[in-house]
Amino acid sequence: MSGGPLSSFSKQGILLLSILHYGVGISLFNKAVGDSVELPSGLEREGIKSMEWKYKKMVIVEFDRNISLPRSQFKGRLEMNDSNFSLIIRELTLQDSGEFLVSAASNKEQIPTKTIHLQVHEPISKVEIQKEIKLLANQSCSVWLLCNVSVGSNLSYTWERGNETYRDDQQIHFSLSPADGDISVTCTASNSVSEKSASATVKCSNDTTTPADLTDDTRMKDTRTNSQVMSIYETVEDLAVPILNMPQTLYDKITFGRQPEDPSSSYQEVL
Repeated sequence: MSGGPLSSFSKQGILLLSILHYGVGISLFNKAVGDSVELPSGLEREGIKSMEWKYKKMVIVEFDRNISLPRSQFKGRLEMNDSNFSLIIRELTLQDSGEFLVSAASNKEQIPTKTIHLQVHEPISKVEIQKEIKLLANQSCSVWLLCNVSVGSNLSYTWERGNETYRDDQQIHFSLSPADGDISVTCTASNSVSEKSASATVKCSNDTTTPADLTDDTRMKDTRTNSQVMSIYETVEDLAVPILNMPQTLYDKITFGRQPEDPSSSYQEVL
């Protein structure tokens, strides 16, 4: 079975990045659509003469003795804590992802600008396994499995088959023989805010010939915390489904696009 190395950014790594404070590095917050988030300014009210929050270089909150909220995409969803200047955004959308800058001036000096990155993710709502099983000439079977997910970016994959675990591949391939019997396989897809699994049973028999199909045995796990594969897609219910990357046979490659021979010319050659 194919499988890649462990992802360079584990869930623990994402969580660590998400709670970094100023002075250590740029803060990263991962949130789900519909969540609220409070972005810390790292400031204290005492001694601050003026300050402002910017989103993508546009001022969205200002303080100069009083707090003002210029018109922005966050209208009706934005609030600033006037005691520590933290920024609260409610009912997050995917479009709220981006870079937030907070800058301030005290009575004595200009305070260095600080940066926070907010990444809003769509929670995974559905996972299904597409499978293709073909009987080979030697009576073994070639099995291709594809993990289809309701969202299409920033995903990690884990496959389990018996005691074996494989990571980072959306599609896997392995061989079976009739003697192997029923084999249970599980795909788990996750992003920074959610995780969901689907399971399928595959087997090899002498009459095996299955078209691509989808399983719906799924389990949902919410992992919200503050903390590729193909270019052609079809739509199956609410899933973005890439086509299984099945290899062509040598015969296919040789005869692809070949014009059929003229039957009359063949007959003449025999004569």
